[in-house]
Amino acid sequence: MLDFRLAGPDDRELVENLWAYCFEPKEHPFFRWYFTNMYKPENVLLGFREDNLACLAHLNPYKINVRRTVLPVSYVVGLATHPAARRGGLGGQLLSASLQEMKRRGQGIHILMPSKAGFYQQYGYELYCHQWRETLPLEELRLLTDRSVQYGFVNSTDQWYYLAAVYEKYTARLSGYAVRDEASWRRHIDAQLAEGNIAVVFDGAEPIAYAFYQLGEPTIRCSEFVYSAYKGKKGLLGYFYNHRSQGEVLQWNEGLRDQSYRFYPDGKKGHETMPFMTGRIVDVKTALEAIPYDKTVQEKVVLAVKDPIADWNTGVFALSVKDGIGHVERTTDAAAAVTIPVGSLALLVLGAADAGELQFYDKLTVTGKGLDTLQRLFPKTDCYINEWY
Repeated sequence: MLDFRLAGPDDRELVENLWAYCFEPKEHPFFRWYFTNMYKPENVLLGFREDNLACLAHLNPYKINVRRTVLPVSYVVGLATHPAARRGGLGGQLLSASLQEMKRRGQGIHILMPSKAGFYQQYGYELYCHQWRETLPLEELRLLTDRSVQYGFVNSTDQWYYLAAVYEKYTARLSGYAVRDEASWRRHIDAQLAEGNIAVVFDGAEPIAYAFYQLGEPTIRCSEFVYSAYKGKKGLLGYFYNHRSQGEVLQWNEGLRDQSYRFYPDGKKGHETMPFMTGRIVDVKTALEAIPYDKTVQEKVVLAVKDPIADWNTGVFALSVKDGIGHVERTTDAAAAVTIPVGSLALLVLGAADAGELQFYDKLTVTGKGLDTLQRLFPKTDCYINEWY
């Protein structure tokens, strides 16, 4: 077994050394940026075996919008295990200890970008957000462009408000996305300008799209591609069409809500999904009481939840909803109408899946009117997030 504690001011070298061993070396631009702008020792959980650092996880504080309400979460990144300590079940121990710390912080859910989703699914994580990955030759963009727009560049963090205006419109009806304040935008811009560029599309004086991108290779890659109107997307494609002397192919990611691939010159050619972010319940009661419900729905459902690494989540919970507010009590008196793994419950909370879909794929079981109740309480919605660190 490991001994866990939060890092202190004197642990920075330990943390940096394990990160450099497992991820980027210390001279890498992202390493320097992360440990200058993001690293805070109080958000790093360390696991020790006989006084030797065996593993760690960064629990970076974020706010995400879930079903039109803002929730504090931890974005778990940089999970690292020293090679000498691997293959001993440390991953599950580290995740369990991280969940205990997040529960102590009063969080109901958290997010994690997996390198391999299958590893985390056994511990109660499920993918709630995929993205489209689009890849088209620059020459094929011509028919998808709009020449009536204007272009500009973001060269300073002081121009963050151009991007924020577009992002807020793009995410207005989505769930699971990160809420970005001025400080967050300044970090994003600073990180992008260290290695790439930011273009903005204007319709008159109004910003309607932007892209984070990098040049220098035959494939121009966009790590963020956001628009508030289809005209903005066409404007971005026109902007990159004008880069035919600097590249051959454009590759970008965008939310699954976009269906404009139907109008690409070759239909779905170059169009694929990319798994992006997992979500997980930290605490069942906190999560179910934190999200809003339809005020016209008054329901009660009893859930039997199974959690492989957080025993406080395993049990029977009665959820009562009235006037848009949920109330949860642990119970031993009522029979459960729904039996659900904690990962499937996260998909319902975030809005990524419909209860009927989960039943079809054997991700929950129901009796009586349990399915109808879940569908009224947790309607499916479009999910999106594009945070990389």
